[in-house]
Amino acid sequence: MKPFKILLFFLSVFIVLFALTLYFPDKGIRLPGNIRFRFYTADDIFTPPDTAKVDIQGLLKEQELLTDSVISELVLDKRKSLITDSLPLDADSLKKIITRIEYPPDDSTVLFPVFRALSGLPNSQQLVRIMHYGDSQIEGDRMTSLIRNKLQSRFGGSGIGLVPATQLYPNSLSLLQQNSDNWDRYLVYGPPDNRIEHERFGALASFCMLQSDTILSGTDSQIGWIKFNRSPLAYENTRYFRQCRIFYGYNSEPFINEVFEKGQRIDAAIIPPSKDFKVIRWTFDEPVSDLMVQFRYTESPEIYGLALDNTSGIAVDNIPLRGCAGLIFTSIDPHLLKEMYKELNVKLFILQFGGNVVPYIADNYRYYERWYYRQILHLRELCPGASILVIGVADMSVKNGEGFESYPNLDNVINAIKSAAFRGGAAFWDMQKAMGGKNSMSAWVNADPPLATSDYVHFNKRGSVLMGQMFYNAFIYEYLLFEEARKEQAMTLQKQ
Repeated sequence: MKPFKILLFFLSVFIVLFALTLYFPDKGIRLPGNIRFRFYTADDIFTPPDTAKVDIQGLLKEQELLTDSVISELVLDKRKSLITDSLPLDADSLKKIITRIEYPPDDSTVLFPVFRALSGLPNSQQLVRIMHYGDSQIEGDRMTSLIRNKLQSRFGGSGIGLVPATQLYPNSLSLLQQNSDNWDRYLVYGPPDNRIEHERFGALASFCMLQSDTILSGTDSQIGWIKFNRSPLAYENTRYFRQCRIFYGYNSEPFINEVFEKGQRIDAAIIPPSKDFKVIRWTFDEPVSDLMVQFRYTESPEIYGLALDNTSGIAVDNIPLRGCAGLIFTSIDPHLLKEMYKELNVKLFILQFGGNVVPYIADNYRYYERWYYRQILHLRELCPGASILVIGVADMSVKNGEGFESYPNLDNVINAIKSAAFRGGAAFWDMQKAMGGKNSMSAWVNADPPLATSDYVHFNKRGSVLMGQMFYNAFIYEYLLFEEARKEQAMTLQKQ
């Protein structure tokens, strides 16, 4: 082909493509499978994405300023200013650093039940429990570990809380857990499991069973075990516990339960058959950090979890449900769930879901709001003495041209979650707002060192610690406001 014809061909292609860009929708065309087809535009090439200008270093310094004592002074209006390396911050500026928890328009008391429970600690012998449910954003005890450490340091308590008999994903951040290789774990969410003919999944939305060897005779026992050791990465409060409970049930045959501390057997018991939810409990005179629980069995019980706690103070559970949208509570046997929550003395549910809904772009999310609302109502029915606090979705970015921008539907998902929370009588904390707002994830990913991973969705360990601190600051600020109001009310009554 002659050079002139080649040039003419390329010019023709260029003209056709240019014409398409003029008439092609700016947002592209959505194809099956949630795939979007679009052309680059001149703006994509010459105009940088509209990313949020988040001062990450400033954000870090601000959070470091907000110690418990500073927040307490802000509540009492005693802290008028704080001198920093740059400029003095007045009290109003300090308060604005805290992303406040929001309440339903007609009820600002929805967290009072958990605040009342906390107000008696650490003097009370009660063990108050907070259950932090979430998707993969909290996996590996991220966020929860910092929240737990801060709360236990203030109110007392120790231990990692409720854990499954076997972990789906290794976690060495707060606890080293090992298992024999004959455990199976069954989940309430995900692909249907035809092996399960009931809904007894318990508070962890899963249960575990030991495999039974059909070759052995009915009189031959098998052995399964779980080992717990302290993690060098864990906060000090998490590294030890004074109480271990096993939540189990529905074992058709008796089994032997043995407990070992530092390799020495300290207790053993024959557990009879059961057709209901049961609890095995051990308390220790001294703090324990090295424990093995062993089962000798012919038929396995259903194990709904093990709680490694103190006998008083506060316990905070990390319950990550990877790939889950948070719509699982109504699919769990309500009798079992209610009994387990009662035994655990749950005073606060933290629900952190929605990230798995965002990639599926829809015109509206009323369906998700309705389903989320049903979950909140269900939890309130099962555990009427507990408060519920819903955390909104973090900023999530998708590639747009040469840069990354927030998902176009992210605000709609967050608003659906917030609406469900308020309709259900729950509090709401806006995590995206705390990060810096729209398009802030890019700043977290590109921070030095980074605060989020290159998927522009998940926090890394450093970012999780920061986000956990921001949430704790918001929570403790509301608690201190509650305490101050109670004191003022008590003084008013005394004067009368």
